Amino acid sequence: MYKRGDLNHISRALRVLDELRGFRRGRRLSELATQLQSSERTIRRDVADLRSAGFEIESVSIAGRAGARLVEKTYSNISVTRRERYTLLAIASLFDVLRGTPLWEDVSSLQRKLEQRMTPEERAEHASLGDRFAYVPDGGTKAYEGKEDLLDALLTGVLSRRVVRFVYRDARGRERQGYLAPYTMLLYKHGLYVVGCRLETPADGKAIAPGTPIAVYALERFTEAEHLRSAPFTAPPDFRITEILNGAFGIHVTTDDAPHRVVIEFSAEKAAFVRARVWHPTQTFEELDDRRVRLTFTCASLIPVVSWVLEWGPHARAVEPPALVAEIVAELDAARRAYA
Repeated sequence: MYKRGDLNHISRALRVLDELRGFRRGRRLSELATQLQSSERTIRRDVADLRSAGFEIESVSIAGRAGARLVEKTYSNISVTRRERYTLLAIASLFDVLRGTPLWEDVSSLQRKLEQRMTPEERAEHASLGDRFAYVPDGGTKAYEGKEDLLDALLTGVLSRRVVRFVYRDARGRERQGYLAPYTMLLYKHGLYVVGCRLETPADGKAIAPGTPIAVYALERFTEAEHLRSAPFTAPPDFRITEILNGAFGIHVTTDDAPHRVVIEFSAEKAAFVRARVWHPTQTFEELDDRRVRLTFTCASLIPVVSWVLEWGPHARAVEPPALVAEIVAELDAARRAYA
């Protein structure tokens, strides 16, 4: 299984190089050591090896501490307005729910690179912008502590188009293992998911046929993941994640060729709130005589619609299809029995 702590000397040195790129004033060695979960002495040795390999790295002092600066040929000088900095900070705050993951680390690195190009006055103002935008996650956030290496492997599989050997525990506790061609990573309701197709062997990734069934995997349920360097895959030419999710309500995808027409009626108390949002790309509204509103859309799976309707309590009533109505009634009866 892939583990960040098992990086060999060359791989770690390349990560040191990557962490130095874009920082015009350099970075403290202690900061690099913390970032790469290593010792400052080891970082010094890696910097020396990079110099021997031909990279121009200067020794600098940053706030009285030893640092290193990569002398790059050119720097990209992009003018960023005050509002653009505020917008970037707002976007970065959305990733706080992924704190501790490589994705959050990358966003934080971009923030640091932006800040080190600012004047002291701009940096002071930028620090205050955090109090001018707040993102409040609802419904709880997922915990990815201890999953960093798994996410690294899956993210590498997505970016480098490499097959991933995996072990996965589903919602019922059943363990599955095999090979996965990870097409896309999704962020949904503060959680990470991988969309891909199962493979019989790693070699099958070279020719994945159009229409091959795909599935959605919750990242926290992976117990093992290793991207296979020598096993590239090519996604089918007809794969478009936007087209697949266009017919989904949430992230549940299905290969069912018969989409479901869903009709839900909402109370007058919630009608204005319902009309003010886009719940599905295919949605249409119908105003009813008693100020209620009827929402109609077509989706690929009814599974997420059941829980969504239940969230509205007495303010929503499913009308179609019959299978949706029956499932909601069954859920309500089961909940009522729990309070008998």
